[in-house]
Amino acid sequence: MNLTTGIILAVVAFVTATISAILGMGGGVVLLAVMMCFMSHGEAIPTHAAVQIASNGTRVLAFIKNVDGSALGRFVLGVIPGATIGFMLLWSLGQAEESEPYLKTIMGAYILVAPFLPKRRSGDPATSNLWGFSLIGLAAGAAALTVGAVGPLIAPVFARYDFVKERLIATKAVCQLTTHVLKIPAFLLLRPDLELMRLSTVALVMIIVVIPGTLLGKRMLRNFPERHFRLAFRTALVLAGLKVLIVDGLRNLPIWS
Repeated sequence: MNLTTGIILAVVAFVTATISAILGMGGGVVLLAVMMCFMSHGEAIPTHAAVQIASNGTRVLAFIKNVDGSALGRFVLGVIPGATIGFMLLWSLGQAEESEPYLKTIMGAYILVAPFLPKRRSGDPATSNLWGFSLIGLAAGAAALTVGAVGPLIAPVFARYDFVKERLIATKAVCQLTTHVLKIPAFLLLRPDLELMRLSTVALVMIIVVIPGTLLGKRMLRNFPERHFRLAFRTALVLAGLKVLIVDGLRNLPIWS
């Protein structure tokens, strides 16, 4: 990987980290899409995971007081068995590139529809029925190794509850963090041929820039009105859903070849 590529990835990592800190999502999908232009699927997913651990981890620390423990606990109950299922499927199938367009078509359709379904109930999320987080945790854990960026997959669940902007960003970041942490050891077992030294260098450069990018986004969020935040969040969901559905999913189905 040459210097120009490294600079491009560093700039994109900084910008997308800032976007994610403001909207709570979107940055990871864009970053992975750019990384896929320069890396194979097997290289991009674990490298992206390492960068997102830093990005989401910084976001968690920046908003630590706003994390919703009830939602997180239910998500973890689902994500651990989900990741186990995903790992066993990849282990038995080898590489999952063939199934990826189908998975992303389904995921894209879900992203577009789920945020606009009627809410289960209104009120304080701490007293709401949050078991939907366990189901989406199961799906996110199973899809994380193949899809890579699961932020848009879990975001619609947050859109259905009355999370204020800081609570949404903090809780979603820590949920995403759990999926990225699980991906690193999984890919080390699944892909022992990875060039760890080269990928570690690329990841380190990107990690260095996502931390200030996240802190900048938090600073900008302070002046972002709640109603504008909700509109921007749903707009980002629609754009991410269209990208996953059409660009990553439908366009790559075998029927077009």
